[in-house]
Amino acid sequence: MATEEGRFAHSIKIPNPAPEDSGYRPGMTPEQYFDHLCKTEAGEFIYKTVENVDGLYMMRPREQVFDDHMQHLYALEDPYGYTDWEARDSQTVFVDPPWRVYSYLEMPLSSSISSKIPGTRYRRYSGYVQDKSPMVEEPVTQLKSRYGYTWRGVSRPHDREFGVAGGELIVLDIQTKEVLGVRRGFIRSGGVRNNLTGIWWLSGQVCPILRSDKRSQKDGDFTYWFVSKILRPAAPLSYGGFNVN
Repeated sequence: MATEEGRFAHSIKIPNPAPEDSGYRPGMTPEQYFDHLCKTEAGEFIYKTVENVDGLYMMRPREQVFDDHMQHLYALEDPYGYTDWEARDSQTVFVDPPWRVYSYLEMPLSSSISSKIPGTRYRRYSGYVQDKSPMVEEPVTQLKSRYGYTWRGVSRPHDREFGVAGGELIVLDIQTKEVLGVRRGFIRSGGVRNNLTGIWWLSGQVCPILRSDKRSQKDGDFTYWFVSKILRPAAPLSYGGFNVN
């Protein structure tokens, strides 16, 4: 929460906040506690959908992290929602037809860059078609996006000591601040044998999962898959070549 974007994310009031009592009881095992949180608190909560959305605003870009964070119990605020792809190359998570078909993605400019280009506060990515045209990045003074999303970590009693961490992905109307949808999820790690901590968040057990037919329960499309259920792209919505409209 050290940034303005982080403070805003944690200030959002959602219709379905996590209950004060997490259901933790002394004697629970990590697996029992994780399963309980998955059954009672995790889920996709969609309050309103919007059709024909051209693009969106990533309100809180994720910072790319490396192995020392992935094997640290407390270093990551939201290991559940984090993926390397979104942190490293977020524009292609949303603009990569025919699989990810928004026309553009906008995000805030870092203060160091915006100070060099007076009046600019954002950057916009558009135009990318794999093997045909490059991604175009341009600094802009105003957003085109009406809608956006942000994320935040969710803390539950005794979670990290059990190797459990939670996170929320929040989709909202930028103008009215209305919350359109929330995905709350949890990840559990521990017992990894090839490092000193036993933690490796990238391979953790998660709920909700992206798809159950993969070895990894989440991948780079983890955010897109939920956001696009609410902000329905103007182009046909597809995943891996399969239309899901």
